[in-house]
Amino acid sequence: MSRMSPNPTRRDFVRMAGAMLLGSMLAEGSSAAGVADPDVCVYGATASGIMAAVAAAREGCNVLIIEPSRWLGGMTGGGLDRIDWGNEQAVGGTARTILECKYDNPQYRAAFAALLRQYSIPVLFEHRISSLQIEDSHIHSITLDLAPPDKRGCPVATPEKVAARRIRAGVFIDCSYEGDLMARAGVSYTFGRESRETYGESLAGTEADNAVYGIDPFVKPGNPKSGLIPLLLDIKATPEGSADKLTMGYGFRWKLSRDADRIPIEAPANYDPFTYELYRRGFQNGVDMFRGRQVKYKLGNWQKAGGGFYSVGDCNLQRALWAPTVFGSNAEYPDGDYATRARIWGEQLDFMAGMTHFMRTDPSVTPKWRDDAMGFGFKPGVFDETGGWPHQLYVREARRMQSSYILTQKDLEGGTDPDDSIGLASYGVDEWPYAAYPLNGQVALNGGYLSEVRLDEAHGGIYKIPYRSITPRKEECSNLLVPVCCSASHIAMTSLRMEPVWMILGESAGVAASMAAKQSLPVQKINQRDLRGRLLALNQRLDRPATPA
Repeated sequence: MSRMSPNPTRRDFVRMAGAMLLGSMLAEGSSAAGVADPDVCVYGATASGIMAAVAAAREGCNVLIIEPSRWLGGMTGGGLDRIDWGNEQAVGGTARTILECKYDNPQYRAAFAALLRQYSIPVLFEHRISSLQIEDSHIHSITLDLAPPDKRGCPVATPEKVAARRIRAGVFIDCSYEGDLMARAGVSYTFGRESRETYGESLAGTEADNAVYGIDPFVKPGNPKSGLIPLLLDIKATPEGSADKLTMGYGFRWKLSRDADRIPIEAPANYDPFTYELYRRGFQNGVDMFRGRQVKYKLGNWQKAGGGFYSVGDCNLQRALWAPTVFGSNAEYPDGDYATRARIWGEQLDFMAGMTHFMRTDPSVTPKWRDDAMGFGFKPGVFDETGGWPHQLYVREARRMQSSYILTQKDLEGGTDPDDSIGLASYGVDEWPYAAYPLNGQVALNGGYLSEVRLDEAHGGIYKIPYRSITPRKEECSNLLVPVCCSASHIAMTSLRMEPVWMILGESAGVAASMAAKQSLPVQKINQRDLRGRLLALNQRLDRPATPA
């Protein structure tokens, strides 16, 4: 099979992605049933994982990808249509070549499938890590369970077959959104929000409430002893800047249609109208549930104005109480076991179906809203295999590694200049609410003020990401790289958590892994000058532009 040039052009990708059937054909052609132990094993066929695998294969390594689901690309192909680049000057390498094509979801999946076929990279689908064998900080092998997702694409609580496969490799790359391989290797990590004092970050920690709504939070109005109505998290307000273990809200990127061929959205079998009591009371009391944070982005210095942050327009409705996200429902997800995550994932799907049925049938909903809800369904041709349900939960942030270099707000502000850059990022600090909770007899929405806040005007918001931030401490693991759940504070992760950045880091990780595998070196010991030269040859952008746009 002929191979693409090391520096593919946009035309290469357009031609390569022309056969859209490749996405469905990939599973047949690369079941990985007879794969020998690879030089490099990539865990997670996210967009980052695809880039990592292709980069390592392009360098001459034998590569295997392990993917717990049946699909390629993670959120790039799993619901995102508009991929957020940030400052385009920061994006280079293969990521730029792919993103310039501006595909829709099926096209992204087909393009990734074509890349893997081009480089003869097999994918072991429907397997997830269950244990890991490590000695003297070196991963010798990982053991995988066979756990096919259910008909909606939701992960299952228990596997179909325990210890179905064991994979040995020279170097492992964890490109999952959750960092499961990293965690099982005993690498230091954290999740949630650090306090302002932890790294001296002025934006860190808990925030003022996004909004407070005149909705009674208790099952029996006015009676705290009766318990909370559904969808509220039982937490207390804390001083601003405090640490906690909450995580930005997760959700799905739904693809909806009003056309005649739309896929019906059926009520969940376990539909309970009381689940939506929060919204029923909002409708009944005339509460503006669309009221949320009043901030858009501002390049350069941000400021407070009145009771909120700098305001330059209308609120983003998805960061208000009325949103396709159950804020706070994902609190257990980052460090949860498979059963916990399956429950959360399924609850998010059921919420969408149940909310649609609630809007169509509940007497509290006005006729206009009811008619509106009756008129839409899932868009065909995007997620047909799962009946229209997106097959990737939007995990905006989960675990974060803690290595010898932790990216912080100081990096985003332009206060650092690491000499081992493997890529750039530029998106502003961008948060989503963390939880809806009871406050003084009402319902408060915590956090989510900061949206695309770029902190370094001099460099166009662009900052370097060092190799050390994807590399564990050597004493913890010597043959693992972590491009997605990389070493960063929460504030830094709210900026670098974009698919283009993870694609860039994946490609750089793949090159570094190939160097370590070929030279039998710990990943911490590869020659940084050689790595930089190889990345520049692949058109990666490693230095901030002299004249940023």
